[in-house]
Amino acid sequence: MPPHSGFGPPRRKTVLFIGAIHPPCREEPAITNELGDFLRARRQDRALAPEHDSPGARRTPGLRREEVAIRAGISVDYYVRLEQGRESRPSDAVIAALAHALELSPDAARHLLRLRDADAAPTEPTSDTDLVPRMSTLVAAVRPQPAYVLDRLSTIVAANEEGMSLYAGLAELPPEQRNTCRYLLTDPRARETFLDWEELARGAVAHLRAANVNRLDDPRLSDLVRELGAQSPQFAAWWSGHIVERRRGATTRIRGLDGVVTERSYEILHLPDDSVRLTIWLPPAA
Repeated sequence: MPPHSGFGPPRRKTVLFIGAIHPPCREEPAITNELGDFLRARRQDRALAPEHDSPGARRTPGLRREEVAIRAGISVDYYVRLEQGRESRPSDAVIAALAHALELSPDAARHLLRLRDADAAPTEPTSDTDLVPRMSTLVAAVRPQPAYVLDRLSTIVAANEEGMSLYAGLAELPPEQRNTCRYLLTDPRARETFLDWEELARGAVAHLRAANVNRLDDPRLSDLVRELGAQSPQFAAWWSGHIVERRRGATTRIRGLDGVVTERSYEILHLPDDSVRLTIWLPPAA
């Protein structure tokens, strides 16, 4: 059975879980074509295929390159160069036209713009030795509501006891292994606890890409992607599809230790200066 959901009465003792701060990355960035890869993946979304096409009529799902170019009002040659990485600085107008042609969500359209503007060698934020204590104080202040702080790789920076109890067994791992994206995709207990598992897991993968748009060549991210891709075919499919979505508050269903299913809401506060996000599970509705 999954662990207690963390929504019971407060306990007298205070137990906080802290994470490890990753040191700045010093490796040289690899040459990538993230913008072109993103365009190609989104173009191949089956939902974009013209309605009049019969099943099996296309060798390529979604839209052909020339169809995207026509929709966006640009030349086929220019679009091909974008996909191939021979052109990487499209104008704002072209970005907007491509977002419309590919029917991108606001988050995905913003991601495309950030891919164009991504620095080839962005500066890694200076390691903040005060981050863990500050975040630990923050999650302790909202008890007995479950709360935790995640970094851009979805590794736990700090969590209160109620927040950690949502992820059975995670507290037993070393701090650097307490990753909620890994847990959702590889631990079978996640599907038992979170009844809307697919929505949460897909959102975790989509946010992982969105949160790292300027660091997609980060070796730590690459290692995590390789690990999850080898363990979870579903992760591999979602990651290769270049889905993008910024994590926001929502309502989901959680099964408690007693087997009772409760509908719970949570809110997410992004702290961009620290490259972390705070998740707080709200009190139950009256």
